[in-house]
Amino acid sequence: MIDPSQRYGVFLNVEDPDADPADALDQMAQTAVAAEAAGYDDVWVAEHHYSRFAIGSALTVLLAYLAARTSRIRLGAGASLLALNDPVRVAEDVATLDLLSRGRIEFGVARGGPFPEQYRHAGLPSADDARLRMHEALALILRLWREPAVCFEGHFYHCEDLSIHPLPQQQPIPVWLASLSTGSRRIAAAGGHGLMATPSSDFAEVAAVVSSERAVRGDFPFAIARFFHCDTDHRRAVEAGVAAVRAYPGLMGVRFGSAGMPPMFASDASEATILANAVIGDPAHCAERVRALRERLGPHRLLLKPAVHRPAQARDALALFMERVVRAAG
Repeated sequence: MIDPSQRYGVFLNVEDPDADPADALDQMAQTAVAAEAAGYDDVWVAEHHYSRFAIGSALTVLLAYLAARTSRIRLGAGASLLALNDPVRVAEDVATLDLLSRGRIEFGVARGGPFPEQYRHAGLPSADDARLRMHEALALILRLWREPAVCFEGHFYHCEDLSIHPLPQQQPIPVWLASLSTGSRRIAAAGGHGLMATPSSDFAEVAAVVSSERAVRGDFPFAIARFFHCDTDHRRAVEAGVAAVRAYPGLMGVRFGSAGMPPMFASDASEATILANAVIGDPAHCAERVRALRERLGPHRLLLKPAVHRPAQARDALALFMERVVRAAG
């Protein structure tokens, strides 16, 4: 039996497979609006830069547009790439966005993923440097959201008697670290923040980390994004979903290190490996995957990242999942 109290979200990467950016942006918004109408709890938008395919470069602009197009669904930064941005400006933008949305913002942060071009253009020497900057920037942002005047002397960022206006409606805004590194886990535990696993992360490794963290933190906030496709015909769902997952690394231009390749993105990854790390299939199979996630992870948010790159097809799959998997269980 699926737990009806489970939270379900949609994880959107603004994808432009047809080189029509205006339509790609409009389709992203349509999917978010449809997700709210279908009953999803939240919608998250990814930030990427310097990509012809993933064009979600203006994250707070996108979330502001979605705030104006929706009224209930929570809006997640999935995630804000703090090392590539001025943290003071991010603090101001997100605080304003939280007010405009009437307190619906979820603030996810990340170092930037396996995209060396992002680091190169930002003048960052490595992903490790980006992670350190992310952690320090987050510490500054959190203080700016709650203190009237901030003095901050970090390795990367410095300010003296700095205050921002306006302050966010939510005190505090929920914070999520889209990283399972030791440093991020330590910071999340100290601040009471959530952790988030990316769509390509290996489920066995994620489950081990969550089990370890629950032993220390108990019922802490956790979200996992999974590649997703649902169709009334199981074989048709698998063929479309698996093919889309196989194509994804090339379309995104990912560059993993020798030890960092997720099993599902390996060139010789089997169909079984991909399906074990995704929610792909007919409604019955998707329901079984949801049950398996719940059994291994305990309470969490499941964020469905449409695997297929045709928005109308993705919206149909999301609607089918909500109708035949979630509502059928409730």
